[in-house]
Amino acid sequence: MGAAKVNSHRFCVTLLILFLSLTTGQIGCGRPNQDSAEDLPAIVTEVLGFEPPGLVPVPFAPRLTRTDEAELAVAISPRLDELVFTRASIDQSGIHFSLMSSRMVNGLWIDPHQVSFSSEHGEAEAFFDSSGDRLYFYSGHPEPGTENPPRAMNLWYVERVGEAWGKPVFVGRPDAPIEYGWSGSLLGDDTFYFTARPYEDRALADIYEVSIREERFGMAQSIGPPVNTKEYTENEPAVAPDGSFIVFYSAGRPDNLSTKMLGDLYVSFRHDDGGWAEPRHIDEPINSAAEENWPRISHDGKYLFFSSNRREGSELPDLYWVSAEALEKYRPAISD
Repeated sequence: MGAAKVNSHRFCVTLLILFLSLTTGQIGCGRPNQDSAEDLPAIVTEVLGFEPPGLVPVPFAPRLTRTDEAELAVAISPRLDELVFTRASIDQSGIHFSLMSSRMVNGLWIDPHQVSFSSEHGEAEAFFDSSGDRLYFYSGHPEPGTENPPRAMNLWYVERVGEAWGKPVFVGRPDAPIEYGWSGSLLGDDTFYFTARPYEDRALADIYEVSIREERFGMAQSIGPPVNTKEYTENEPAVAPDGSFIVFYSAGRPDNLSTKMLGDLYVSFRHDDGGWAEPRHIDEPINSAAEENWPRISHDGKYLFFSSNRREGSELPDLYWVSAEALEKYRPAISD
């Protein structure tokens, strides 16, 4: 495949995934498989005696997650017994999202399979609450009391019933002067960070926060500058479990290592007064000349997960992870 075609494909995939257009879910099923020890996710194998990643990103469990499709937005249960990630495939009919799950059984990971609550409308971007008993996700399933799919995906959740997941429960979208939201991250179990486009400027995306209690959203508010800007797009927030920093994706900034409107990851630390410090571009080897996006932070705060299409010969993103210690050099001095 020529370089121009590859770059065009990358840009198309990024744009489609970025706005999570309503799609039909990919239908598929996994099969049990005994994975070798070195391929097990180190967040779990740390308990089994294997080394976690250091300051240089490495592929995340490639035997479990890497295919010829796009893999992104991984979530790991706080119990360390299940991982869920989004797989996106592209064909002539469009882009198709599905949630893939792998469970640890008898100390070994089973081959990823589509989640039990999948629908033909597509599911994407799952994340666990702090207990691991609730899994939030986006879906294009029709809202309760309606027959037609919504214009954009809504937030839903399932709760664990024994060893399985129960029926999906509708949450909806935050109430705010925004077109719609996507790409969420929880701080605790009651503060939700997400991406949206404000009505007054639909060309750019910003990061918002909103309370979520008893399956209902409060009024969402922009987290404001210096994280959000009027010049660039900011989205896909990942908030540290203690709320001390946020990692997000941004495109078009002059310090982007990526080209052709592909973006990079940035980090901002929270001040003692609750405000955010000036975002810092994350250097190589976490960012690269390829595109890095969909950051996630483990529930213990030790690891940063993200997607990147840096793999030679592939134009679609794979999952990577790195020690969160790599972000400490960007923490502002106390006097800042």
